[in-house]
Amino acid sequence: MTVHLYYNPQSRAVMTLWLLEELGVSYDLKPVDYEDGSMRSETFLALNPMGKIPVIVDGETVVTETVAIALYLADKFKDNADLAPGIDDPRRGEYLRWMVFQAASVEPAMFQANMKFETNERSAGWGSVELVARVLENRFSLANPYLFGEQFTAADVVLGGTVNWALQFGMFPKTPAMTAYAQRLSERPAFQRAFATQNS
Repeated sequence: MTVHLYYNPQSRAVMTLWLLEELGVSYDLKPVDYEDGSMRSETFLALNPMGKIPVIVDGETVVTETVAIALYLADKFKDNADLAPGIDDPRRGEYLRWMVFQAASVEPAMFQANMKFETNERSAGWGSVELVARVLENRFSLANPYLFGEQFTAADVVLGGTVNWALQFGMFPKTPAMTAYAQRLSERPAFQRAFATQNS
């Protein structure tokens, strides 16, 4: 069965495309544009009332939100490529933590860095740009190529793709471990295929 991905190359949907490439799943890109109103059409809003991408349609199943899509795809297509610790794997909790950290902490910190506003570190769920960057740098400083050692997972796609973006646009400092981690990810063939599509 083919997974349909609603996609614009200048969006977070490129991370979903990267994950589909890593999994070797048959997919079909459904291009949408920011300017033509396609994401505000009745048809698209029936898929995602937020009017945002990425969105995947897998048979009868519709999934929105980058992290939810990644969790769904990595679990469903585990036989294609083992990119997710199983539900009984002791690492599952840490895997879920890093997946959700992308949306709960990294994305808000990137927004703060881009908009240049101050927060009360105790009140803001993500703390601050500096706190998020420090947590990431400490994690990437461990002597592992990926978040789970030699095993590449969907968490590397979701978190790593976002970190790559943050570094590219100067939202996070180009610290040694963070930069090296992003570089390792960018060397993966599936990453290069996905981002070649982005730039085509």
